[in-house]
This record gives sequence, C-alpha cells and structure tokens, in this order.
Amino acid sequence: MAIKNLIAILIGVCFITGVANGAEYKFSDEHEMYVDPAAKQQLGERAFSEVMVFFHEAEKAIETKDIKALMDLYAENYTDGEHNKKSAEEIWRKIFATFEIMATRHNMKLVKMAEDKNMVIFRCSGLLLGVPNQNVKMKQKGLTTIDNWAQQDHVLVKEAGKWKLIGTYGTERKRFWFDMPMHPLF
Repeated sequence: MAIKNLIAILIGVCFITGVANGAEYKFSDEHEMYVDPAAKQQLGERAFSEVMVFFHEAEKAIETKDIKALMDLYAENYTDGEHNKKSAEEIWRKIFATFEIMATRHNMKLVKMAEDKNMVIFRCSGLLLGVPNQNVKMKQKGLTTIDNWAQQDHVLVKEAGKWKLIGTYGTERKRFWFDMPMHPLF
C-alpha cells in the first residue's frame, strides 16, 4: 500500500513541476527521472547513455541501501556548500537507517557541458521520499519528504572513464533534520 501511495505522489509531482515535455527514464518502481530531450542531442548518444548509467547506479544504490556503491559515485573532492564526501556519507547512513522504503523523482535539464564532454551540469528539481522504519520514533508516520530541491545544479565529471558527482550548487535553504543545508546527491 505504501508503494502505491508513493507512486501516486510521484506522479502528482510530475504534473506539479511541469515535466510532461521531458523524456522519462524509469529505473524501477520507486525511481523516475525526466530529462529534457535536448540533453541527448547535445551530449550525443554515447555520453548521454553513460550519464544515464551514472544516475541508474545511484538510484539502485539508494533502493538497495548500498552505501559503498553510492559513495563510489562521489568524486573524492566532492563539495556541496560546507559538505564534503565524508559528511554526505554520514547523511546517507542516517537516511538509510531511518527509512525503510525510499523513492526519488528528478526533473533535469542539461545546462552546460565541457567541449570534451568530460564535465556536465544538469539543473534539477525533485524530491526524495521515504517511509520510516517501524522502530524509528518520528512524529510523522507514513510517507515523509526526506529532501526536496529546486533548480539545483549537479556537476558531474568523468574520472578514469567513470562519471562522478563533484558538486551540487544552488540556493541554500534549511532541510529536514540535516545539520547544514544540503541536497546529498540528486
């Protein structure tokens, strides 16, 4: 039942955020991403496919709570405001320990790329939802918004043939129980 409610909310977010013109990439029942079709034209088939693999691997790591696989997608010199790779890992560990089921939704548009196509910036709006574990004491029961973001720039770089997240930039704002504002990955 929780999954059906989660999916219904994600579909609603799609209409609210106006992504009907994008290309949909459904990684699983819990994770969807809409990408402006111009990104594929700008990056070319190969680079675009590689970037989509990066996002698919990230979603799979979140869905399976595989912290090692998720953190392997971060560049060693990752930054997000005051956060670095180590603090992002601490946040993900807390999220994984707190939430039983998670789902994500992303609306993305390619805004910049390096001439050699080894660095890309995607502007993204979306949310991360979760259902808390039964043993976690939270005021809110059922589906909870863990994080949401609007017009955040996700910077990916190609290192040793693999795409890595090097940073996320945008307007800072306070978020759900994090000690510092951040959007940890997407």
